[in-house]
Amino acid sequence: MNIPLLAGSIFAIFCIYLLGRALSDYQKSVASLKWPGVEGRLTDLRLWGKRNIDGEMQDAEKLIVGYEYEFKGGQYKGSSATFYTLVYPETVEFARSHSANSDVVVYCNPKAPDESVLVPGPRKDKPYSDCILGGLGVAAGLVVAVLGYLGVIG
Repeated sequence: MNIPLLAGSIFAIFCIYLLGRALSDYQKSVASLKWPGVEGRLTDLRLWGKRNIDGEMQDAEKLIVGYEYEFKGGQYKGSSATFYTLVYPETVEFARSHSANSDVVVYCNPKAPDESVLVPGPRKDKPYSDCILGGLGVAAGLVVAVLGYLGVIG
C-alpha cells in the first residue's frame, strides 16, 4: 500500500472541500456589503479556547455568537459574526465591543433572510487568507500524492 499517495490524496480532497467553503464564504462576504442592516438582539456571546494573555490563561481563541432579528415580518436566528475566520485578538475585540442581550445591526440576505452576519464584508487586511490557505493545502496534498505515486517518497 502506498501510504504517501493515499494520505496526500485524502488531504488534497479535504482541502478542496475547505477551499470550496472559503470561496463560498468570500463570495457571501462581498455580497453582504450590499445587504440591508436590520435591528437585532445579541442573545449569546461567549469566548472559549484558552490562551495565555499577560501570564494568565483566558478564554479568547474562539467566539460564539447568537442573535435574533426580524426581516419583512419573519423572525430569524443567526450565529455568524463574520464570513471569515475570527482569530485572537479579533475575538476579544468583538466581545469587548458587544454584550449579550444588547441591540446589534444584523445584515441579512434579502433573497434568503435566514442568511445573516454581524460584520459584513471580507477581512480588511487579508481578504483572501482562507482561500489562500485552502489552495496551499490542496497543492501540498497533491505534491505528496504525486511524489508517493512516483515512488520518490514512501
